[in-house]
Amino acid sequence: MPGVIPGAGARAQSIAGAGSRGVRYTLARTPARRRERPSCGRSAARVITTSARMAPTLPSPQCSRRTWLHGLAAAAGAALLPRPTRAAEVAAEPAKKRILIVGDSMIAGGVGLFLENGLHKVHGYVVRRKGKSSTGLARPDFFAWPKEAQKQVDEFAPDAAVVMFGGNDVQGLRMPDKGWITWPEPEWPEEYARRVNAFADIVAAGGKPLFWIGMPVMRPEKFHVRVQRVNTIYRAEMAIRPNAHFIDIWRLLADDKGRYTDRLDADGEPGGKTVRVRAGDGIHLSVAGAQRVEAHVRAFIHAVLSGGQPDTSTDLAVAGAPADAPTPAG
Repeated sequence: MPGVIPGAGARAQSIAGAGSRGVRYTLARTPARRRERPSCGRSAARVITTSARMAPTLPSPQCSRRTWLHGLAAAAGAALLPRPTRAAEVAAEPAKKRILIVGDSMIAGGVGLFLENGLHKVHGYVVRRKGKSSTGLARPDFFAWPKEAQKQVDEFAPDAAVVMFGGNDVQGLRMPDKGWITWPEPEWPEEYARRVNAFADIVAAGGKPLFWIGMPVMRPEKFHVRVQRVNTIYRAEMAIRPNAHFIDIWRLLADDKGRYTDRLDADGEPGGKTVRVRAGDGIHLSVAGAQRVEAHVRAFIHAVLSGGQPDTSTDLAVAGAPADAPTPAG
């Protein structure tokens, strides 16, 4: 029987198919689909294509010539706008500031570890930390910090530096001629201040930001009095140095009367739960104490480096402390 194959043509045609049965196939013309005309309500920008290989589609009769021309101009202008490359986007991102942290056991331990992690993970700084217990600026014969600091600067090229010394420096000062300036000879403050400035010149050359962390209140009375003295030197030397800051943590770990305490309110509210902030020796810090110091120091550093105003409410000088610093609890 005859079969019909849909197709296009001016008229129907009959062909004889191959095969033993001689089946006759008929090509039947199908009506052509009616092309939809774009309406004038569509976006005029769709009337053209941005491909350079295709010509723009003409508008429908319903669109005015002016509307079509406006759409043509807008689409052509958008196609010509420059697109930033990935390299340009990367170049536009500001470089992360590099911070070098150096110091004694406070930096080798909890304070330094928490500060390194916080500055990097919370604020995105690139941080290097070098801490060594039982060291300072008093005994270069035991550990030469100026030499080590220069090595760190040469390798890391920091944009800012954080320093914490003092606990091991309240002793005699070893001199280059192997002599000593014992505590508390009149020459001691002058020589120690010279060493502080020489060290600052290494880690913060050219007026780069420098943050010198002071010593906290201490329980041993002899030690307590001595760290007050080195804090005074740090404060005075940072005050006259461009872009240098003394970060006072004395009151941060003291009670409401400025005296030594092993425990502080956990939430900052009197009468609530307390947490131990000092180690058993009354000199070093517990984990909670190190975290409290780190949070304050990190906020101070980030405020300065980001162009803000640091919190100095715990600073003894800013808070209007008496001439004589608080004494340890008896």
